Amino acid sequence: MVLWILLISMVLFAATFIGLVKKPKLRYPISIFFLLLAGACSVSLMLNDSHHLGMKNITETQTKTLVSTTGNNSPLKLTVYKALGNGKEKVFVYRTADQPNKNQKTKIDYDVTTKVEHRNVQTPQVVIQRSRYTYQNDFWKAMFAGLGLNKETHHYTYIFKVPQNWLVLSTSQLQAMKSQETTAKAQIKDQVKAQLPNLVKAQMMQELQKNPTMNAQQKAQLEKQITAQQEKQLVAKLEQQMMGKLIPQLKKESL
Repeated sequence: MVLWILLISMVLFAATFIGLVKKPKLRYPISIFFLLLAGACSVSLMLNDSHHLGMKNITETQTKTLVSTTGNNSPLKLTVYKALGNGKEKVFVYRTADQPNKNQKTKIDYDVTTKVEHRNVQTPQVVIQRSRYTYQNDFWKAMFAGLGLNKETHHYTYIFKVPQNWLVLSTSQLQAMKSQETTAKAQIKDQVKAQLPNLVKAQMMQELQKNPTMNAQQKAQLEKQITAQQEKQLVAKLEQQMMGKLIPQLKKESL
């Protein structure tokens, strides 16, 4: 409505000033009135744009359960961020329980505040607060109708509430971690290759002492089962040792 009032008052100002009203005693007061009305409309539009005249702030809150960015099967529980510019601004990449295989990002096209809170909690969560402007009442809604300002989003707040053992790493730290994992897994493979034959041999001897009458086929089948079992246990043990060395270092680097 304010745009229509501005347009009509400018037209009426021009019309009265150039002679629509013949008597000078009426022309000047009326033209000044329409000029002031147009000025008031212009000021109200500027104040609405700069100071949100006639608007109030509302905040909508949504809480989601986090899952690790590395997947549910990973021993590491973490969320990743990418530093922008001078490093103060960060874009977080996270996954939620309702979409565990989809990476989601914190907004970058709005004013954004991001916090990480390590707490004594079992379930990691992200609290998303969306702040928007809406009209204070029907009067202001009618005045600024058509400007597309109602429910305009102006700020997001992301609060990551995670357990003490949850890691928050930068993309460069994650890349370095993956490189270390690749090297460590190659070492694990070599260790398994070196240690597995002795473990299988020792268990085979124990089993043969219990059942010395097994034929060749039974021995071959037993050896195959023992090899698979021992390999699985050995890999799990070595990976646990690897993580025991890796995690303390990552915790020092985590947010």
